[in-house]
Parts: sequence; C-alpha cells; structure tokens
Amino acid sequence: MNIIAKTRKITVENSIVSMENVLIGGIRQSIMIRGENLNNPVLLMIHGGPGQSEMYLSHMLNGPLEKYFTIVNWDQRGAAKSYSMNVKPDSMNLSQLLGDGEEVIQYVRNKLNKRNEKFYLHGHSFGTVLGMLMVKKYPNYFHAYIGTAQVVGLLDNLRVSYEWTMKKAYELGNQQAINELEQIGRPPFKNFSKGLWKYSIWLAKFGGKMHNSQGTEIFKGVFSAPEYSLFDKLKFFRGAMFSVKHLHQELLQTNLNETVTSVDIPVYFFLGKSDYSAPYELAQDYFERLNAPRKKLIWFEKSGHMPHYEEASKYVEELINVLKEHTNR
Repeated sequence: MNIIAKTRKITVENSIVSMENVLIGGIRQSIMIRGENLNNPVLLMIHGGPGQSEMYLSHMLNGPLEKYFTIVNWDQRGAAKSYSMNVKPDSMNLSQLLGDGEEVIQYVRNKLNKRNEKFYLHGHSFGTVLGMLMVKKYPNYFHAYIGTAQVVGLLDNLRVSYEWTMKKAYELGNQQAINELEQIGRPPFKNFSKGLWKYSIWLAKFGGKMHNSQGTEIFKGVFSAPEYSLFDKLKFFRGAMFSVKHLHQELLQTNLNETVTSVDIPVYFFLGKSDYSAPYELAQDYFERLNAPRKKLIWFEKSGHMPHYEEASKYVEELINVLKEHTNR
C-alpha cells in the first residue's frame, strides 16, 4: 500500500504517504500518515498550541522515525489545514477535541487495516494536556504515552514562567522588559491574547523557550513545508489565534494534578532543562505524583521547549528506546 499525496515521497515497498481531509466530528480535518513499513507500530502525534499544528515540522524532523513508526500527524479542529469558517467557536473545547481524537484513531485503524492494534501516543506542549486526557479516557487504544515539554496546567505554567521572565528582566536590568511585563499584569493578564504575546517575546529573548536561540528559526519551517500550500500557511497563523481565543478560558481552569492523577499505561516525559515555556519543575513534580504502571523521565540537557528540534538525534534515539522496551516486554 503506497498512497502518494502532494508531499515528500517514500519509495520503499510497503510504505505509505497519505494526506487526506477526513470528516471528523462533523468537519473536515487533515490527517497525514507517513512510514516506510506498514507493519511498524503507529505513532500518533498530538500537536501543541492550542491550534499550532506541527505537521510543518515533519519534513525537518520525522525522517529517521519513519523507519520505525507509521507516523500520524493530525491538524486538530481550528488548526492550520483544519482551520475553516466551518469550525464553530462553541465547538472549540476539550470534550470535542477528545471526541475528535477517538474518531482519528478509528479512521487510522480502518485505513491501515489495524482495527485492533494499539498506538503510541506522543504529545507536545498543549498536546500533552490533550494527550494525557486521551490516555485517561481511552487507555485501551495505546501502548504508551510520551509527553514532550509536558504541561500540567496553563495558569500554573504561566505564573511560573512569567515570574522567571520578570526575574531575568531585573537581573539583566532591562527596564523595557520590566515596564512591559508590569503593564500586561500577572497571568492570566489584563488582556489574555495581548499579554500572552508580549510576555512570550521576552521569555524567548531571555532563553526560556530555547536553549541556544530565540526559536524564530523554527517557524521558517512553516514556509518551507511541502505539505502546506500558500493558503495553508496563512491558515496556520489564523488557526493558532482562533484556537487560543476560544480555548484559553477552559485551559486556564484545567490542571492535570486534579484531572489525571493516574493512568493505566506506561508514561514517558521528555523534558528540556531550559524550558520555562512549560516549566520543567512543574512537569517533574507532576511526574513524581502521577500513578502509572511504568514511568520514566528523560532529561534533555541542551533543550528548552523543543527537545525534538534542539536535540533531534537524542529525541529519535529515546523514542526508539521506548519502542524497544515495549517490544522486549
């Protein structure tokens, strides 16, 4: 089975390259499936944001993983290729996203003729909140969960992150940063969208997002991604703003310390030691509290919020280790 979409080709026998707009939760949502061998296990990627598709990173990062997994990238409702006027604001909630996620799993199972097969679930940033909620609700669908830059609760994350950024501003004597951070107020900010944008700029400048850069180079991948048309690139940014606007109130009231205290499958956290976008201390504390049949925390010493980009080789190696552990068991 080798389905070629308008994207990078894989010419290996028994491979798959598929890009489709699928009716999920009553609207068309984009699902990309790539892998060199359909006999490999499925790795379902839950992107962050909210509304910030990571399909654009596939051509930069996922090539080595396609030898070991059949990788599924799903643009959630309201995100990038799945953003349209048909997405109603009142449908932008975690319950709907959970339902969409289950439909995506069933679609992929049927398409790949893996109707009873379990997947590996990977979440990044906001996707780790949705990912943990999926694991809690649908444990029988998954072998294991991998949380990269694990978020625990948006409000707690922002408070710790904001305080770190303000502390850096004082340490560096950056009066402009101090003034702007004071002006937007402490999280959840006087105006959430404006405050989030302003504080994020200083967080990145002070090294709280990436270990060795401000992270702007990552977004260049949006413009070089073969999976995105020009219209898709515009929708990427519109979808991100739309999703934050309509999901942030619920996310501010969601905390995994309260909603997911235990899970029934193995859990792996991939945490960057320079991550203050999703402060690693909060994720580490949650990891220690979480009850799971097996859990493992892997540190990325030279990474911030994007270990899969900043330490790509180690990231691939650790994901393969997860696969080996479960294959051996």
